[in-house]
Formats: sequence, structure tokens, C-alpha cells
Amino acid sequence: MANVLLVSEGKLKAFTNVNKNVDIDAIRAELSVAQDLHLQPLLGTKFYKHLLSQVSATGNTFNSDELELVNEYISPFLINVSYFEMIPSIHYRTMNRGIVQGEMESATSVDTETMKYLRGIQKQRSDFYKQRLQDYLITGEGQNKFPDYLSYSTLDGMIPDKSSKYNSPIVLNHTTRYGYSKRGYPGRGGFGNMPSYSEIESSNPDCYDCY
Repeated sequence: MANVLLVSEGKLKAFTNVNKNVDIDAIRAELSVAQDLHLQPLLGTKFYKHLLSQVSATGNTFNSDELELVNEYISPFLINVSYFEMIPSIHYRTMNRGIVQGEMESATSVDTETMKYLRGIQKQRSDFYKQRLQDYLITGEGQNKFPDYLSYSTLDGMIPDKSSKYNSPIVLNHTTRYGYSKRGYPGRGGFGNMPSYSEIESSNPDCYDCY
């Protein structure tokens, strides 16, 4: 399953500004890295391996729920996070004479600071699609649809990461992406008897350090 990709090289080129002439082997390598480093922790090793096992050289055997998950949520995330991972390897290439900048002699590469700036933009995009995927699986229409995402143990490998990572750069004290922090509510330091309900905590109870 090490060579199985959930997104094709052609699709990455079609939905990013990666030039059609970029080496397909370089794209394939970064797609594989992005799947292992970024997608596997989100889904957990058990569910991740299950999805990879459904793909073969002749097509896939996804059920309708899995097909929607892969096409509508996993693919946009993988495309953007793979491009994020690709930017340094496109900027600097390892050749037989060492690490060189750029690929064509006539081309002018951007400086390192510009590369970091572009990578920062791509990181924000990939973080958005990452949170969108998590929301779908945890509190959205995808909850309770995928047994391998809901049932797992550390013996399976990585467990699904269900913590929120996408937040605005503007910090508001005692708030989260889901609303006001529960730290001031009963059981978290308390102020009065204000009742509260949280979809994320309903799906993942007893997580007292997740604000």
C-alpha cells in the first residue's frame, strides 16, 4: 500500500498552479509524503489503511460514503497540503552535482523569503481543508458513518487526531473556533450555573484539557 495514492498527479496539477511540465515523479513523491505525514494522523492508521486497501490498479471499491469522503473532503486537503510540501523541492532540486536552485537554466527562482511567504499562504489553505475534513468526520454528516474511524486502539498505530488546529490569527481571550471557552463554565472554574452544550464535546466527552 506504500505506492497507493488517493489523489492523482494530474488532479494536483489541475487544481494548483503547478506547471504541467513539473516532473511527475517529484509530485508523486510529495503526495505520498503528504498522505503519511498529514492524512494518516487525521484519520488514524486503521481507517487510513482501510481506504488505501480499497484502491487498486483497476479502480476502487469505495462504498458511497467513502467515495464522498475521498472526493469532497480528502482530495481538496491532500491537493493543498501536498503542494505545501512540494514548494521547497520545486525551489531546490537534488541533482547529481548536488542541491541546485531552480530547474531550467533560463528560469529565475524566487528568493528564500518569497518561497516562505508562498508556503505560508499554502499552509493556511491546507489548514482550512484540514479543519473542514475534521468537522465532517466529527460533528458533520460524516459522523458515525465510518467504523474504522470510530473504533481503534493504539495497537492499530496512530489514533485519529480530533483536536482543532485551524484558528484565526486574531486571538480573543477565552474563546475557541467553536465559541466561548468552557473554562469559565461549571466544572472548569465556574461562574454561576450557566448550562452549555458543545457538539465537539458530545462526540468526544471527558476531554477536560481541550479548550
